[in-house]
Amino acid sequence: MIRFAVVGCGNIAKRSTIPALIKSGVSSVVVCIDINPVVEKEIKEKFDLPFETDIEVALAKYQFDAVYISTPVSIHKNIIEKVAKHHKHILCEKSLAVNYEEALEIASIARENNIAIFEGFMYQFHAQHAVVKDLIESGEIGTPFHYQAWFGFPPIASTDFRYKKSLGGGAVLDAGSYTVHSARHFFNQEPKEVFSVLENEMHEVEIRGTVLLNFANSKTAHLVFGFNNKYQNKYIIWGTTGTITLERAFGIPSDYQSTLIIDKQDSKREIAMPICDHFVEEIKYFVKQIKNKNITEQWILEFLSQSKILSQIKNT
Repeated sequence: MIRFAVVGCGNIAKRSTIPALIKSGVSSVVVCIDINPVVEKEIKEKFDLPFETDIEVALAKYQFDAVYISTPVSIHKNIIEKVAKHHKHILCEKSLAVNYEEALEIASIARENNIAIFEGFMYQFHAQHAVVKDLIESGEIGTPFHYQAWFGFPPIASTDFRYKKSLGGGAVLDAGSYTVHSARHFFNQEPKEVFSVLENEMHEVEIRGTVLLNFANSKTAHLVFGFNNKYQNKYIIWGTTGTITLERAFGIPSDYQSTLIIDKQDSKREIAMPICDHFVEEIKYFVKQIKNKNITEQWILEFLSQSKILSQIKNT
């Protein structure tokens, strides 16, 4: 059992991650930490867990092995620096860093303190993606050459940190990061060229983006993401003999059954996907691998590659 402290008790932590840490079978929650004392009542009523407003106090009072971080992106590095000195392993919600330069600094912190840091893209642990992989490897749609992904939300509260540049807001680090991560992992390589169009519509950060990634050898990805849109949450893989569409690809409730559509020239069929709690599966993976030095070094290289592409998107 790996003992966790949860830093940042927003909606994702309360709705998905804290419950997953409790029921995973490989982890427990020792204390929850949030600068907003109003959260304390809800944490105690829902989970009956200790609560602190200061991470330094929590480090002094409680014994734990790892930290789950779910705060605005700009605060991640400061928290990582504090807990790394105490040799706590880190599972951090995406996006890990504000930019590539900060990601490099976080990589140095991890290596110097001999701790594991994993950037949390929970969607990749959902069982439905293994079904997609098996279908492609069996030649169901021929040779895949184009990947498309959409991830976007209706308007969110104007006070949300995602609209604030100082807190690491913006559509690229939020919704866009999922689409980029999934495209990189689908082709299992890094893009050779990056083209992007970002729109802020009078906001201080981008609220919408369109990206084209060229992976060379006739492999491309077209990604669209943002806030203030009709909800979108899917990807399509185009192969030489057909397409695969996953109707619910990234954010998926643990009791939701998504649908996969295989569309060919002369046929179309739907397949019900397995139900899966991808937060639980992510935690199981993290706990299993945190002492594997080869794997944890791969985690560092992975978040560096991801951050580098996101920085290119924001700067093109």
